[in-house]
Formats: sequence, C-alpha cells, structure tokens
Amino acid sequence: MRRKLFPALIAVFLVISLLTLGACKNKKKTGDDAQTDAVSTDASTSESAQSTQEATDTTAPVTTAPADTTAAVTQPPAESTTASTTAPATTAPAETTTAAPATTQPEQTTTAAADYSGWGNTEILNYLSAAINKTKGYTAAITVNHKESFTSTVTNLSPGGALMTQAVNFVKDLVLKPTEEVYSFSGGLATTSEGETTQLLLPKDAAFSLPPEGVANATITQEGALTHVVLTLASESVDSLSAVPRYNASAIGYLNLDGKFKVIQIQELTISYPGSIIDAYVRADGYVDSVTYTIKLDAYSKAKGMGITGTANFNGDQVEVWQINW
Repeated sequence: MRRKLFPALIAVFLVISLLTLGACKNKKKTGDDAQTDAVSTDASTSESAQSTQEATDTTAPVTTAPADTTAAVTQPPAESTTASTTAPATTAPAETTTAAPATTQPEQTTTAAADYSGWGNTEILNYLSAAINKTKGYTAAITVNHKESFTSTVTNLSPGGALMTQAVNFVKDLVLKPTEEVYSFSGGLATTSEGETTQLLLPKDAAFSLPPEGVANATITQEGALTHVVLTLASESVDSLSAVPRYNASAIGYLNLDGKFKVIQIQELTISYPGSIIDAYVRADGYVDSVTYTIKLDAYSKAKGMGITGTANFNGDQVEVWQINW
C-alpha cells in the first residue's frame, strides 16, 4: 500500500512544482515588462528610423536620378550646339580675313615692283629712254596739248646796246612759240602752227639718245599709277653758230642759230646749257603720259653791224609742256 501512495505523492509533487514554477515565471516576466517594452520601443523606434531612412534613401536616388538624367541629357545638346554654332562662325570670318590679303596681293606686288631705291642714274636713264622712244614710235592718230614759254634776261649791255638788243630780239623770235596749241599726230608726226614738222615728244626730229655721261642727276619715284622721272642734263657749251651741244641735242633740242644772222656779224659767241631738265610721268604700259622740257640758256655774244659793236649777256629758259591725250 505504501508502494501505491509514493507514486501518487510524486505526481502531486510534480503538479505543485510545475504550478510553482509557472507562478515564478509569471512574476519574472512582470518584472521585466519595462525592459521588454523599452526594448520593444527601441526596436520599434529603430525600425521606424530604419523605415524613414529607407524611405529617405529611396527618395534620394529617385530625386538624384532625374537630376543626373536631366544633366546628362541637357549637357550634350548644349555642347553640341555650342560647338556647331561657334565653330562655323569663327571659321567663316577667319577664312574671309585670310582671303583679304589675296585681294590686296597685286597692290603689294605693284609696290614691291615700284621700289626704285637701288636705282642709279644709268638705270633711270635707260627707263626714261625706253619710255620716250616707245612713245615716239606710236603711229596711230593722237593729239597732244602743247604749251610753250620763254623767259630771258639781258645783262652787261655795252654802249652798242641798240645792236645787241636787236640781236637778242632776233634770238627770242627764233625760240618763242605760241603760248598754247593742240598738235594732231598721224603716223608719228605733226605739223606745228609755224609749219615745222615734229615727232611725238622731243627731240623733234631724232630719237632720244642721251649717253650716260650726259646725266648730271636723276630721280625716279612711284606716284599712284604713274612713275615720275626727273632727269637733269650735264652742263655743256658751244662757241660757234654751227656747233651742236651733244647732250641737249640728243635729249631735248638746242638753240640753232646757224645761218640765221644776215645783217649782224657775230664776232664772239658762247652758248652754255647749265643743266636742262626733263620732267616726265610714265604710265604702267610704258608710254609717256606727260613731260615738261626746260632748256636753260646762258649766252655771251659780241656782235658787229652797221659800224657798231656791242656785247651782252643773255640768260633764258625755254619751257615746253607736252600732255598726251591717250
């Protein structure tokens, strides 16, 4: 019988123990409620924060992504537009500016060709000689405006002044021509109002053949489309009516008194040419456009006539202007 009670007691004891343990466990849970709630709150807060952060993180990429996408989309067109707009605009003016010198290149070439700084008297003489003789060889119909004047001074007139005045006036009549007239050339020749036949440009009946030693000074400059040449002849003189001044005769002309004096006898004579001048403008095609000739005279004469003897000095400039009407 005691054997039967022992298992029953054990069973009761186990039931009581389980109930006791269950009560203790409930009490323990009640004591830890605050901690559990705190943990739950922290966990909840953490979860909430994490959810907020995840929401923020999720939103940020979305916001950034459009921004990045917009930037990526906008930037290439801007660069493409700038490149396409700027490059042609910059290139076009550059090409236009580069093309300008090509237009002005002939002017630079003309200027370079017109540089006569290294030319001496001989080169200038050859240039003028070629231009004058080319013009003198022109045979088509053409006109020239011609002006001529003569200035003179008589000094050291001796007591036989009347005779010398007559001689001077005779010389003036030989060289003094009409103030202005128009020459009509045909075949390279024209007839003046005095009935003289003359070639186009001086000397009137010969080629221009001045030798280098006949040049005292020469200058040449470019003036617009024309080349300006000034040639001064070397001084020379003759001492008889039949003598011919070499330089003046080959370039301009001279005072030809041979056989002119009939009543007056020239006993002494010196005719000096102290530097006659040719002032010419030459066109680009090599023909003379205009030229002014100045023959300078300085003479001394002793003459006798009608029983009177007289002396005098005579100075003068004979000027001829030729303007060719091309």
